[in-house]
Parts: sequence; structure tokens; C-alpha cells
Amino acid sequence: MLMQYDFSKIEIWPGPMEGVGKAEFVRTVNAMRLTERWMTPFLRLSETMPSDAVLRRFAAAYFASQVPVTIQLMGTSPQLLGQCAARLLELTPAAGINLNFGCPSSRVVKHGAGGGVLKQPEKIADFCAEVAAYLPPGKLSVKLRAGWTSAHDMEIFLPALAASQAVSKIFFHYRTVQEFYSPDALPFREQRTALAVQCAGNIPVIANGDITSTADAAQLLRAARCAGIMIARPWMRDPYLLTRFTVPDAPDAETGREQFFSELRRHGVQAGALIEMAKMLWGIKHEKFISLLQELHSPAE
Repeated sequence: MLMQYDFSKIEIWPGPMEGVGKAEFVRTVNAMRLTERWMTPFLRLSETMPSDAVLRRFAAAYFASQVPVTIQLMGTSPQLLGQCAARLLELTPAAGINLNFGCPSSRVVKHGAGGGVLKQPEKIADFCAEVAAYLPPGKLSVKLRAGWTSAHDMEIFLPALAASQAVSKIFFHYRTVQEFYSPDALPFREQRTALAVQCAGNIPVIANGDITSTADAAQLLRAARCAGIMIARPWMRDPYLLTRFTVPDAPDAETGREQFFSELRRHGVQAGALIEMAKMLWGIKHEKFISLLQELHSPAE
């Protein structure tokens, strides 16, 4: 039997979830104190700098928590990303800036953003160095996948990133962009993450992807010796999952779902948002979700 893993020396991160991290979700997590840090969903930059009002509004709900907040950006112009990152640090109390090189959405990568940046692995270090030049040291991190088509791509860009000293942390998802969310890649998670840690040298690596429990996290941490873990979608099925790493007797998954949903209702979240959150918490086939649909769609008496 494996000894219990000591999680006190690693970082536990909630994953940025596009389409999920809306104000009502953030407020509920903050009210229940379910995370000790945040990384926002990405703010995508195209050709122009957003106004100061847009930048302040983008992460306002996150800053209400009084825990460190890292703002994630996505784009194809390192100059624009750097300028926007610098402005965000002036306007907000953000702890840092993260660059998204991992989103596999076809709508994103066809324009060269997100995971599309990994099509040219030899250019990633220079890209990050250009952005980092606009920021104080240690403020930039990157979230990326193992490569575009091949996981061996990381053997090109991770050592170059480490040598550039442009980023202070690497959030690593073990799949390639073209593997999308395929379960076929899961058997390679520990091997690829361990290789990422090796290739990153002195840069801390936070492992991301399909971590569903403290036991699962311990297995990955032992195998890869990474500096921390990041959990996204599984957290939605178990709201106390992040808490459980430091509070072993935290409420179980079903209790957490019930409490989370009750807190949403207490905040006056509207029907459409309630349905979307219930879908993530229980799934569309669960009796709780079906019952909620019937309740919200029933005519008022």
C-alpha cells in the first residue's frame, strides 16, 4: 500500500474553464472558499488593445475573493499581448499573467492562437520572451500542451523556454493539440508529464489533465515529480475536490454539489445559468438535473 502523499508542498490550481468562469460561478466559489487561487478563462486579443473599462471588468468578480488571481491571455501578437499584460498589472491587483498555448478549439487554432502557436515549436521561447519584456520579472507563466501533433515537440520548446528565462511557471497538459480530449492519450499522462518536468529544467511544472481525485493526483505527482496540479472539469463534479488536498475530511462530492447549487440559488442566479451549472454538477441524465428542468419549466401556479 502506498504511503499517504504530502500535498502541503505543492500548488493546487483550479483550471481556467472557458464558458464556466462567469460571475455567478466565481462568487459562489469565493463564498464557499473552495480555492486558494484563481486563473481566469482567457481574454482573447485580436488587433487592438481593449479599453481600460473592459480590462477592469474582465476579472472583477475574481478579485472580490482576496486570493491571488492570474489573468490568462490569448492571441497571436506578442507585442499586443505584452502591452495588454502590462496594462492589466497597472489596473488590477493581478498576481501574474498566463499565456494560453493549449486551447485545441478549431475555431481558435485556425487563426494561430491557443494551441495553434504549437505548430511552430521553435518560435515559442522567443514569443514568450517578447511578452515578458513588458512585465516585471516572474510575472509571466504559460499554459500549453505537449505539442501540436507529436508529444516529442516538447523536447524542442520546453528546454528553449527554460533557457530563455521568460516564464516563471509552466502549466502542462499532457495531450497534443490534435489529440483534443481523446481518452486514448490517458495511458501516456505520467510518462509525458515526467518528460515535461525533465525538459523544463528549473522551471516549475504544474500538471493538468484528467485529475479526478487526491489519489489520482498522488499517482501523477509521484511519477512525474511536478511542482503542482491543476484541475478543471472534475472540480465541477466535486466542488470540494481542491479543498480535500489540505482538508481530508471535507464534504463528499454529492454533499458538495448540493451545497454549491444551494449557494447559487441563494445568490439569485437565473434559471438559464442554474440549468447550465446543474448540467456540469450532475450531468444531463442525473435525476437532479431532470428534476430541475421540470421545476423551472413548470408553469407558475
